[in-house]
Amino acid sequence: MIVTTDTGAAMVVLGPNGERVRIRSLARRSMLTSDCEAFDHLRLSPGAHHVLTGRPDAETVLHVLRGAAVVGQLSDETDHLASEGDLLLARRGRTLHLEAGPLGAELLCLTLAVPRHNAGTRAALARRRAARRDRP
Repeated sequence: MIVTTDTGAAMVVLGPNGERVRIRSLARRSMLTSDCEAFDHLRLSPGAHHVLTGRPDAETVLHVLRGAAVVGQLSDETDHLASEGDLLLARRGRTLHLEAGPLGAELLCLTLAVPRHNAGTRAALARRRAARRDRP
């Protein structure tokens, strides 16, 4: 069993205007026997900006524990206001831009590996789906 406490070491990223983003890793792939890449705890000071860089082989799940944050993906997409209790899902490869609200924000970030399918596996999955559709 691996236990992570609030006293665990955290990385603090300082912004240009003194805002802070505190990141504490709760788990990494080597600790887990699943497709979980990382499980992080983020604390953003009021107005802090943080970028979660997307990877083509991973998806991200964010759960807002406290406060609120504006979450954007691309400049041409609508930003979303995520408040306490909200769960956000970002598809593979999506980079997320976070901006904490006036009271800051606290989030859990779960990064999951996307299953890799080779061409044979994709074809087998397509055949199974087609067979299910053809059932009476």
